[in-house]
Amino acid sequence: MSLEALLFQALNGLAAASSLFFVGAGLSLIFGVTRIINIAHGSFYMLGLYLAATFATKVGGALGFWGGIAAAGLMVAALGALIEMLLLRRVYQAPELFQLLATFALVLIINDAARLG
Repeated sequence: MSLEALLFQALNGLAAASSLFFVGAGLSLIFGVTRIINIAHGSFYMLGLYLAATFATKVGGALGFWGGIAAAGLMVAALGALIEMLLLRRVYQAPELFQLLATFALVLIINDAARLG
């Protein structure tokens, strides 16, 4: 195995580990702060990445890249606030299984909406 292939595999492993860390840290932070089992935060990451990539390719250049990141972050934050007000506030006092079911429904809805777009 060449040094270049070894470095490529190491970088690939670090990228996979960092994405798993972000998802795990997000789940830990959300459960620690809100005491709700929210498994939909990974779908919000996916939606933000999808929107940022879409904006960056439509606009192009440095403005498209940084503007896409900013616009996607703002849009996903607004969507998250809307979902928290409409859905999650209703299940704060519900049993954990109901919280899990409600947020898993969000996962399915967001994933299907991303496939549609």
